[in-house]
Amino acid sequence: MNNIYSESFLEEFKELREKINAELFKYINEVKAPDKLYNASFHLIRSGGKRIRPIILVKVNEMFGGDFSEAIPAAIAIELLHNFTLIHDDIMDRDEYRRGVKTTHVVYGESMALLAGDFLFSIVFNIISAHYNGSKANKLTNIFSDASMKICKGQAMDIEPETYIRNMDDYLEMIYLKTASLIEASVLSGVVLSGRDEYMDVMSSFGVKIGLAFQMADDLLGIIGDPSKTGKPVGSDIRNGKRTLPILYALDKFDVDSKEKFDRVFGNLSASDNEVNEIIKLLIDVGAIEYTRKYMINLADEAIKILSRFEENPAKLFLEDLVRFIVYREI
Repeated sequence: MNNIYSESFLEEFKELREKINAELFKYINEVKAPDKLYNASFHLIRSGGKRIRPIILVKVNEMFGGDFSEAIPAAIAIELLHNFTLIHDDIMDRDEYRRGVKTTHVVYGESMALLAGDFLFSIVFNIISAHYNGSKANKLTNIFSDASMKICKGQAMDIEPETYIRNMDDYLEMIYLKTASLIEASVLSGVVLSGRDEYMDVMSSFGVKIGLAFQMADDLLGIIGDPSKTGKPVGSDIRNGKRTLPILYALDKFDVDSKEKFDRVFGNLSASDNEVNEIIKLLIDVGAIEYTRKYMINLADEAIKILSRFEENPAKLFLEDLVRFIVYREI
């Protein structure tokens, strides 16, 4: 897959993110809640974010001839739903930083962070009911609620990896549920709002493939990402004992000595940088990083092939570039 975006992609991406942020913050400014709950709820949103999910929703909608203004409420809702999952995920993983800032529970305490996540989840469906009606409202509600249930199932697998993630198939199921399902929901919401329901099945496949690729890119960043760009310590997924694709591949390839070294560090929150770096080298040497990269790029290629069956238009070209951005990003 060509890893070069079109010259205009990053500029258009930035402009679209700014438009979505403007609408998002306009909505946020109108929300009424006790100060601490309000600040906790929007803490991560205000810290930044790529807005990948709302951008996907808007651009899929545009590709099929939909209206930007109609898509914006759903785009805001999908971003709030995403941030609800991040708040709860950070609590369960005991992460202290996200996007280079302290996580919600670190700043506001676990109890308030839990409430903040619940508050965002409630707002999501309030937005859908307030801005849509008829079959579109029903379909969006079903898409959002289905994704919410899948995320919970995936998170349950992720927090007990020893029980639920024993092999590659388990891993793929977990990342579909936890990550790809919300990106799939972004795609499907864009289709619904465009009124082109005949494309739901094929675009569902597109959403799943880019969602899986997105998580695999995160898997790589969680091991070999630059902390100054990711906002997380080097090898954070190794210390947290995350059974990601590189880890599962390596476990099948390690010799006895490598496995012993790995077991001493993996899941050890107090492991030193030197110990973590030694494990990263083992992963590289055994081919785990390259295997994951090839798997991810193959998914991205398949996603772009799905788009190839549709007529050329600027939104389609943007989505093709977005797929490349997802797998070659550094943050």
